[in-house]
Amino acid sequence: MNKSAAVGNRIESIMGKVILILMLVLVTLVFMQVVLRYVFSSGMVWAEELERFIFVWLMFLGITMGIYKQRHIAITFVVEKIEKYFKGVNVVIHIITGAFFCVLTWQGTMFVIENFSGTASVLPIGIGYIYSIIPLSGILAIIFIILINVRGKENL
Repeated sequence: MNKSAAVGNRIESIMGKVILILMLVLVTLVFMQVVLRYVFSSGMVWAEELERFIFVWLMFLGITMGIYKQRHIAITFVVEKIEKYFKGVNVVIHIITGAFFCVLTWQGTMFVIENFSGTASVLPIGIGYIYSIIPLSGILAIIFIILINVRGKENL
């Protein structure tokens, strides 16, 4: 196994554990909310907000994991037709995808900086910490795109 594969697998392993923990917390909170609402006719206001934030984190991490595994929806028909004439189409796609994530990282960082002093409406958590997943997932996606191109293989 080369170094790029080892780095990618290590990051993927850490991300998988973070996603697992977030999913366990989310499922537990939702289950508690359902029980409290239907059995005790009450609920936890803070849990609803935390569930929303965890869900957003899971989506951004899932997008990044999809980049690494190359499991996102793709229009392969167009790529297959172009690939007959231009063999570097996958590299071009990775460059465009990388450029998108560079913009996402930059704009996400600006968004975090602008909102860092604010707090969530119910939870005493800084909005900057919640929105920090935007540039973090962008950086991880860029790293994964670089690793995919370094390995030079279509599937990791």
